[in-house]
Amino acid sequence: MITFATVSDLMPIIPELILTFVAILVLIVDLVGTQTKYRITAAVLSIFGLCIAIVAEIQLFGENYTGFFNTVVADEYSILFEIIYMITGIITIMISWHYIAENKMNFREYYALILFAIIGMMFMTSSTDLLLIFIGLEIMSISSYILVGMMRQSVKSNEAALKYLMLGAFSTGFLLYGISLLYGATASTKLPEIVSHLQEHGVFNNPLTGFGLALLVIGVGFKVAIVPFHMWTPDVYSGAPTPVTAFMSAAAKAAGFAMLIRIFLTGIPYAERWDNLMWLITVLTMTVGNVMALKQISIKRMLAYSSIAHAGYVMVAVVAGSEAAISGIIFYSLAYALMGVGAFGVLSIQSKGRTLETYDDFTGYASQGPKEQVMAFLMSIFMLSLLGLPLTAGFVGKFQIFYAALDAGWVWLTVIAAMNSVISLFYYLRVIVCMYMKDPLDSAVDGNEQPTFSSVFAISGLLGTAIAVLYLGVFPNRFVELAQLSVKTISF
Repeated sequence: MITFATVSDLMPIIPELILTFVAILVLIVDLVGTQTKYRITAAVLSIFGLCIAIVAEIQLFGENYTGFFNTVVADEYSILFEIIYMITGIITIMISWHYIAENKMNFREYYALILFAIIGMMFMTSSTDLLLIFIGLEIMSISSYILVGMMRQSVKSNEAALKYLMLGAFSTGFLLYGISLLYGATASTKLPEIVSHLQEHGVFNNPLTGFGLALLVIGVGFKVAIVPFHMWTPDVYSGAPTPVTAFMSAAAKAAGFAMLIRIFLTGIPYAERWDNLMWLITVLTMTVGNVMALKQISIKRMLAYSSIAHAGYVMVAVVAGSEAAISGIIFYSLAYALMGVGAFGVLSIQSKGRTLETYDDFTGYASQGPKEQVMAFLMSIFMLSLLGLPLTAGFVGKFQIFYAALDAGWVWLTVIAAMNSVISLFYYLRVIVCMYMKDPLDSAVDGNEQPTFSSVFAISGLLGTAIAVLYLGVFPNRFVELAQLSVKTISF
């Protein structure tokens, strides 16, 4: 008897359906609204839709719905990650409103593309079938390619979009070929069946499985920007519109690691040679990211390289592979999403009509006016959290990951990670030193610029982000417990 999908199959994807409806509605509003009215309406409508979807996710928590022949699940693991994406989306939209107007990015599909990218991330996280994971990845990637090139009058933005498209397509080829090899070896694209087959027959008894998993590592490695698959990150992050960079560094990277955990840390057996390879990749990712960040003049490029280093810290937990390590990845994904989008968000707000790009632009920044004092304070919070200072979310996230690695016996890996954190001290504190301990440049001291309503909207979003960073640094217990609970739902 042929069995078709039923209405109950829609339960685990209700949040995705809500966002799809809102994204289509945003495009319809585009047809009837004027330029200014549309920008306001689309932003508010997108934020409202994301809030409704978050409420729907909370309602699904603990129900463990499955649909479409168990290829889509709404478990605690996917729900927590999807909430992270949507929170990041809300903050991104808040810091985008003024940026769009100031940089002549009045292309009306902007907010819809952000929503579609989030929908793709959600399918990447909630799917247990490699083909559905690939479809979600492509929805996210295609939306991201367009968002990166939204500043059509900018050569850097066009160059970044082309590089991202070419390397993204290249990595997609690796991913698809890996999926095809695994299908050839296991006769399935469903992760539970693949895991069962590999546990029974081993990874290296069939060369197809070994090569297939290796190609999957390469494909996923491009998406999370680990060495040696990181080369696109600095140019793409620095050339893309700053709110888009914030969104990609926070949400897209979290989605990549969520996909990596779903595929590789849910029961696939590993040999010692895999551990050694992942150990080497982790050390190179942390070290290359931090050393290259030291050499940057542009703060945007510095943050791009630092995001590579943070991917290395997350890889420490991937190498450890324990439940405590995976729960640490979930917490760290939220922490980095907040402090990463916050730091890039500060760069998106102009001062005295200038875009803040280099360390020189931040020289004496805290003494240039009331708005700049607020922004300097917020930037300091984000820098200290990225550094991993106690009482911030970054400290709790790093502590969880390092403790899990030590508990799993990876002592030297933890020592190297701690040494890399010390290296990051120099370039993160350099931003604070420039803002507070140096005299402003002559060209930056004249006038007392008043923030516009749209920039106040962005500053309010950044203020809420900073409060969340501090709250998670002081009272992390609730989310840590949720992360630990969610890990128990993803083993096959």
